[in-house]
Parts: sequence; C-alpha cells; structure tokens
Amino acid sequence: MTEMDNTFEESNPVELEQLEISSSNPSPQASLAGGSEEIFRGVWASLFYSGRTTGKTVLITTSARREGASTIACGLALSGSGPSGGARVALVDFNLHTPALHTMLHLAQGPGLVEVLTGECDIASAAQKVNEGLDVLTAGSVGQRSLEVLRSDAMESFFQQLADTYDYVLVDSAAANHYPDAQVLSGVLKEVVLVVHSDLTPREAIGQAKRRIESGGGKLVGLVLNLRTFPIPNFLYRRV
Repeated sequence: MTEMDNTFEESNPVELEQLEISSSNPSPQASLAGGSEEIFRGVWASLFYSGRTTGKTVLITTSARREGASTIACGLALSGSGPSGGARVALVDFNLHTPALHTMLHLAQGPGLVEVLTGECDIASAAQKVNEGLDVLTAGSVGQRSLEVLRSDAMESFFQQLADTYDYVLVDSAAANHYPDAQVLSGVLKEVVLVVHSDLTPREAIGQAKRRIESGGGKLVGLVLNLRTFPIPNFLYRRV
C-alpha cells in the first residue's frame, strides 16, 4: 500500500465538522454559521494559498456516495466568497445523478448547467447569486441527459468562460467509483479534491478513486477527511 501512503502524505488530510449554513429562506443569501466558518477558512487557505493548486478551477468528488462532496464544495465556496476570503467564486453542481446544491442553498433547480451546455441559455442567465461574491450554477433539469452533457463539445469553453469571469471555480461531481463523470471532468479541470468519510471509506476505495482520476488525466491535489470522530469518546476527553 505504498501508493496510498504517499497519497495521504501529499494530500495533508484536514479534519472537518458538518457544514452549518445560515440562510433566510426563501432568500438566496447564505453564509457559514457557528464553527464552520473557521474550519472552511483553513481548508480554503490550505488549498489555494499554499501552492497546492496551479489553477483556479477545482473538481470536488468522492470515492462513494454520501461522503460529503456537496457539503465541502458548498462550505468552501461560502468561505472563499465571504468577508474573510473576498474572492469572486462560481460554484457548479455537476452532480447529474443526485444534485443537492439547489436544496442546500434554497435556489431554483434550473435553468442551470444542463441548459447552458445544451445551448438553451447562457451562463449569465443560469447563474444564481447567493452572496456578493458567490454565484451558483445548479444542475438544472437533467432528466435523461447526463450522457449528453458529459459529451458536450461546449464543456471546455464553458469552464474557460467561468475561469475568465471568476477568481475561483469549484465543481461538485458525483462519486468517482460509481459514475464516469469525475473521470471525464478530471481530464478537463485537471486538479481534484477527494472527500473521504473518515469512518466509512475503505482504503481500497480511495485508491480506486485516485486511479480513476489519474486515468482521466487529473491530479489529486487534496484529500479532505470529513466527519472525523474522536478515537475515544468525548466524555473521556472532557476528563483529561
């Protein structure tokens, strides 16, 4: 398992808690609440200010379902675009199988990514403003069009337009070991953050996801250790 030992060392895992969002429904305004803000500020700095990434567009995915890619993508976007980050951020929901960002941020499901890549509308019409620095492109009306979207000739120009307009672009994708989406996208976006559920994700699954990303032409630039629990119960920590 030498390969995975190197991966963990290079990726510098970060311990996270669950995301807390403060939002006034149905207003799209949202921000990080509680201890989440400090946590995600540290992850943002580690990812973008440490020289770990060479570009400003990052794909965020997992090895398996329900490991928290959408949560991490949303938290990073809110942190980077907030008062402490001050950047213009585009957050893209490219999870065509279980899109969640519109629900998390109380946004309309469409028009979104699907409509842009199929030529039904442009980016400006689909982008929904969440705060002064954050625009979100939801998945849109996917239906049976996921393969059509993945094969779209407009994909590279779509991401290039976003990179030309925003300081950073974060892309949420479906699980790499279950769907081809992350593998296809890694060839376009190149730099990938893998979110891992600390208590559930087998080491072998992480290795498989890494190989899929690399076979698609991408590079793993970060490993986020999500939902980490203490190795001994909390009540014992309070007695130490």
